[in-house]
Amino acid sequence: MPKAPGSVGSGSGGATVLKRNQACHQCRRRKLKCDARRPCSTCVRSHKHARDHAQPGANLPERPECTFDEVATTETPSAPSDSPKNRFERLETRIKELEALLSQKEQTTSPDANLPSSSAPSSIQNSPASIQSVPSNSRPGSASTMSFPSDLESLLSPSNLDMNAQTVNPYFWNGNSHLIEGASVRINPPLVSSRMDVIWSHWPVNLPHPELIRHLVDMFFLFHPHASRLFHRGTFIASLSYPPDHPDFPIAPVLHAICAVSAIYTAAGGPRTNAADFPYEGQFAQPDLPDTFAEQQATHAKETVEKYLNKGQHLVQCVQTYVLLTWYYWCHSKWVELFTCSGQSLRVAIPLGLNICPPFRSLHGSSPSMSIIPPPRTPIEDETRRNTFWLAYAVDRQHGSGTGWALSLDDDDIAQVFPVTMEQFELGIPVNYNVRQWCHVREAVLFHPPDITDSFTLYIKSTMLLSFIKNFNHRYKIKSNLGDTRFLPVRNLATQGYGDQPDIRSSPAFLELDQLLVSFRSSFPSNLKDPFRNGLVDTHLYTTFLTAHVSIILLHEPHANVDRADCTSAAKILESARAILELIYAVWSTNYDIGLLDYFCPFCWYLAGQCFGRFLRAAQDAACVQQIDTLRAELDFVRMALSKMAERVPLSYRYHRMLDACIPEVCGPAAVHSSPAGGRPVSAVADRPLLASVSQMSAHQPDMAYFLKINNLDPQP
Repeated sequence: MPKAPGSVGSGSGGATVLKRNQACHQCRRRKLKCDARRPCSTCVRSHKHARDHAQPGANLPERPECTFDEVATTETPSAPSDSPKNRFERLETRIKELEALLSQKEQTTSPDANLPSSSAPSSIQNSPASIQSVPSNSRPGSASTMSFPSDLESLLSPSNLDMNAQTVNPYFWNGNSHLIEGASVRINPPLVSSRMDVIWSHWPVNLPHPELIRHLVDMFFLFHPHASRLFHRGTFIASLSYPPDHPDFPIAPVLHAICAVSAIYTAAGGPRTNAADFPYEGQFAQPDLPDTFAEQQATHAKETVEKYLNKGQHLVQCVQTYVLLTWYYWCHSKWVELFTCSGQSLRVAIPLGLNICPPFRSLHGSSPSMSIIPPPRTPIEDETRRNTFWLAYAVDRQHGSGTGWALSLDDDDIAQVFPVTMEQFELGIPVNYNVRQWCHVREAVLFHPPDITDSFTLYIKSTMLLSFIKNFNHRYKIKSNLGDTRFLPVRNLATQGYGDQPDIRSSPAFLELDQLLVSFRSSFPSNLKDPFRNGLVDTHLYTTFLTAHVSIILLHEPHANVDRADCTSAAKILESARAILELIYAVWSTNYDIGLLDYFCPFCWYLAGQCFGRFLRAAQDAACVQQIDTLRAELDFVRMALSKMAERVPLSYRYHRMLDACIPEVCGPAAVHSSPAGGRPVSAVADRPLLASVSQMSAHQPDMAYFLKINNLDPQP
């Protein structure tokens, strides 16, 4: 039998010297000498003695029981003594060697000889639940600091951007989906650790460092209102831990686009675009944006996504990339890129079958399937595809409401179910099509089953209303010219239009839309009637409320005439504009950062400001001093809200300039005042003495009396 490791005895029976705990467990327990053989001679003798003197029927093992510590099997006879002192000395020596190598590397790579070798900012984890707050004496909306180490530029893309610490508006999370201002936030040390050079050898070109990617993704899911609908958060975060060549790792265009979108929420991407630094040249003028980190990432996303499209790879993620790019271009008011990317997202979605669901398919039988991609593997993947389509649809309808351009996809080509609730999406709960609502059923816009309806569902339904109104306004003359009876006005005295022209508002299509808008506003479930419920701001529900009022303005504004006493359209657009103003008051009174609202909100505010401008001109013509002061205060508050949102969103600055440009044309230069210092302007209230004082004048000017009534929110049908 060969000698066991650690045995130094000879075959002549010399003494065996063993190290501590090298004897077998049995000899140590019985306090006997052990030679560390496997099995040892002591256990062999004991086993032989037990078998020789065993009683009849006793069941003894064939081999002796002799076990040893695992550590003893890996040691060698010549191993040095592993005392604590020796281990500490070896560790100290290794630490000194690593420190010397690190110091040498920093000296050779640092761009600044005076740059400290390390920074240790106080930190927090990047998860929403662990973001800390520091009391601030500043009012809501004031800037706080988000600190970053001076060597953060090594995390950026190879473009060698000039990084400077930026002052931004950070927010902390109270655990209930509520963002609160006034927090001093610092990125945790792992984001800027000394191991920045550890990176995958096949990491995509032009993509920032993985640590910066993770940070921007966290900011994206934390602040963007639609992030958790475009992607399943848990699945997406987990996919970032895969190597870049893993099939489930996000494609480079998606990450580029997320970096571009998230740049407005953090200073980690370097200096942000300040829209106020660029001259205003009209609504559709293309701003010449600087070559910032966000702009570079958007350019990389647009270039790389085309390569995947040409190869037919990761097509759903290509659509998601286009949706992200539409958000970026919309945020920066780049209308041409927004229009092309929005159209591209919907056009690519069609061959993927994202706009339809079985059994609705074409009768054309040349293709066995309506989709060129395989069916979804899980309910989460199925709902992610559906959400991606609806978000692309929403952007197309929302930005299309402010232009005269045709929409990218006709509603008649869509046969899709509405999204499920956020809880069902996050948990991957499958919902049978038999209990879900189809978008092509017009009545589904007015009925909201509580089990499958949340604020995002209402948000999508409100964009369908925008689509209906857009199609009516855009196609009315074509349809009426073709003789479509739904678009032909009814010629009678009660609905006589201006002059000899029949009133378009008497057409069946207009009356149907008008009634649909009224019914939609009153159809919301009881739990979805307040976007500020429990002290939180539901961005989707807030935008839905704005959209309901904007839809009325878009439908009635072309027919409103404030100079006529019997114009119900004028009363309706003023009522809707003041309802939008009430929503601005409500969100302003919270500590929520309005820069985090949906990008459609500044358009809604701008449209309300335009309505106030029209009525302000009427008040000036009638020399009604009280109404002039009230309307000016309301108009100035809209301008102030747009200006506040413009601190983060360049699109809001564009609408602010557009409002300033159009008001002098409507009301004269004196109508544009500086924004109120703060607070809420007083809404119009009934002033009976004023109405009495103009009673004689109203006999000759009935339009003026009517104007005063509707400005006091008392419109007459």
